[in-house]
Amino acid sequence: MQKEKYYKLLGLTPSASDQEVKKVFRKLAMRYHPDRNPDPQAHELFILLTEAYDVILDKNYTTRSSMTRKAEKTTEERENENIERMQTARKRYQEQARKEQLENDRFFHSMTTGRKWRNFRLIAIAGVIISILLTADLFLPHHYQEDEVTQYKLNMAFSPSQKVLGVIKTRRDETYWISRMNYFIYAKNRSIYVETSWFFHNPISIIAKNKITPKKFDIHFTCYTISGILIGVFLIPIFTLWYRRKKISFTFFYYLSYYGVSVVILLFLITGNRWAHLLTFGLY
Repeated sequence: MQKEKYYKLLGLTPSASDQEVKKVFRKLAMRYHPDRNPDPQAHELFILLTEAYDVILDKNYTTRSSMTRKAEKTTEERENENIERMQTARKRYQEQARKEQLENDRFFHSMTTGRKWRNFRLIAIAGVIISILLTADLFLPHHYQEDEVTQYKLNMAFSPSQKVLGVIKTRRDETYWISRMNYFIYAKNRSIYVETSWFFHNPISIIAKNKITPKKFDIHFTCYTISGILIGVFLIPIFTLWYRRKKISFTFFYYLSYYGVSVVILLFLITGNRWAHLLTFGLY
């Protein structure tokens, strides 16, 4: 029962874990620390918070707070006691801050050394290379591959710009989402050219053959149409490598890159045999 009042002071229940106690104490102590808050009531609360932290975590600390001390004391004794309690509270707060700093240093060191950090640098390098090639794909000449429409469906979806899309399947077992699709593709001559980018052979458009004027149809929902987004995503690891600081933001980008961007890079290379196009510089 003695500890319940200290849990209540921290705004927690007796079932709270040590980690929750440390987290709440750190937040409140930063708010009421004498160096940050000059209010005398804040100083008193800071002392009580420190006592609550020690008692809850079984630090064998003998409490001397206003909740337990006797009222029969002279003014000088109370002032001396307050000074002593404040010094003790500051010391214990600084001790906890040092421990947390050591833990943070060890955690940061574990992230930025060893095999895991070497793997991270490889992810960053791969992201930069792919980003450069994706950018080059926007300006280099395109490939044109012959194919033939075998199936089609009209008005199947909408593009992000609210264009009506149809879908076609080809003899090469490819599926493309086409905007402004009409009889040029499915009624006259079903032979087509598929325009793709140079390095990764990402589909760009369909060109329907016609004896008079070939008709061009944009392809949607491809990596080419979201090249800008992909470039930004693939550059996150190299940004994180450069940013490397002992901050929560670095930890966030580190794990986003290690477990998120790396998976996106892997999927990007595997689908469409892009790994082979990369090895042959787009010639295959």
